[in-house]
Amino acid sequence: MPNISYVGSEVLLARGMSALKDAVGQSAEALATSAQRLAPVDTGTLRASIHVDSLETTGRTVTATVTTGGEASEYAVYQELGTRRMAAQPYMTPALAQHRPVHVQMCETAWKAAF
Repeated sequence: MPNISYVGSEVLLARGMSALKDAVGQSAEALATSAQRLAPVDTGTLRASIHVDSLETTGRTVTATVTTGGEASEYAVYQELGTRRMAAQPYMTPALAQHRPVHVQMCETAWKAAF
């Protein structure tokens, strides 16, 4: 006779969240790489500064932050949004738009694989 045990929803949720955390981390790295490819290059500082800053799990939410850092922090937003004297050269917004379906697929695949 088969042995059946009930592990509870918290155990199942933890398994799924662990899989999602891994998927979101991989997705964030892929997004950072896409943004680096799209970043305008003068000296290369902006491109080199794009990175995954944090990966956090809070309750039922997994959040990754892709950002710029170092010397590029002061002007990265002006490159993305432009100023009254300079046209925008967006790199993060288009990368995010292109990456959305990839992110959704990565998360769905990870969630299904967890079970």
